[in-house]
Amino acid sequence: MFDMKLIPIFLTLVFLTSCGGSTPPPTPPEPDSVSTASPTPTESPALAPFAVIGYFPDYRELNPAWAQSLTDILYFSAEPRADGTLDTSRLNEETWQSLQQLKTEHATRIHLSIGGWERGNDFAELTAKPNTRRAFIENLLGYLLTHNLDGADFDWEFPQTDTEFSNYISLLTETQVALSARGISVSVALPADPSFPLADFAVVDRVHIMSYDRAAKHATYEQAVDDVQLFLDAGIPAQKLILGVPFYGRNMQPPYRVLSYAEIMEQYQPASSMDEVDGVYFNGLETIQDKVCFAMGEELGGVMVWELAHDTTDSNSLLQRMYALATGKIPC
Repeated sequence: MFDMKLIPIFLTLVFLTSCGGSTPPPTPPEPDSVSTASPTPTESPALAPFAVIGYFPDYRELNPAWAQSLTDILYFSAEPRADGTLDTSRLNEETWQSLQQLKTEHATRIHLSIGGWERGNDFAELTAKPNTRRAFIENLLGYLLTHNLDGADFDWEFPQTDTEFSNYISLLTETQVALSARGISVSVALPADPSFPLADFAVVDRVHIMSYDRAAKHATYEQAVDDVQLFLDAGIPAQKLILGVPFYGRNMQPPYRVLSYAEIMEQYQPASSMDEVDGVYFNGLETIQDKVCFAMGEELGGVMVWELAHDTTDSNSLLQRMYALATGKIPC
């Protein structure tokens, strides 16, 4: 069991625009029967040597140019329901079509994000029973197949007891077995919290390390190194680890402020070496470069971004720098 006090309460500010109730849609067409009895993890679907992954929230407008600098886009987010259904009402079918076009044009993998801050309230009840887990996996698989998706990404913030953690691992294990048979990957977003049973999360294909909203300076290079080491020490293979970086800045003490990287560049025009303006900490170009090079040097599976719309679209773009490094266009 872990103490929820360890989780930074400041995450609320990051996700405040993503909240809101909605009515679950009809259950998607049911695919082939999914067995969840004594699952055995299988081989992971084929993934890129070094991934550049970006979260695209449903309340943002899709920028097709992102696909030129990404290997994967995660559409955030669907909400799990206690009865095993999946609320996808925030996700737009026209947007799905646009994402599929990017997949066709750029071979970008498209994933469904499930849960997130204040969107995972039913995870505890859903995961508690094998029959609701089974129903959820069948509904999820049906939705993924219908939309020709490449992966499912889970974000429960956060299990509170040993039992909830155990049930969450059961859901992830059973989901990975069912989806891998169809060539679909499973990932999970986690904070770098030593009170979590981190080793158990190795059952998925990728672990997205939320290395931000951390300590006084939010997302330093040194913090990223420590966070990655925590997961490595837990025994998770480096190739499964994805280092998360923020495209936003914040201060961690009152009065709280959150600014997108684009807003920071517009208001302050900081030098590429700067990571702090007016008490707001962020990642500038040089720190982002250092983090990507560190991840590549450690042979991690890649890097991920929360969130794409916070970036600039000019020569100061963090995403473009990340991709140039990942593809060797710029040396580390």
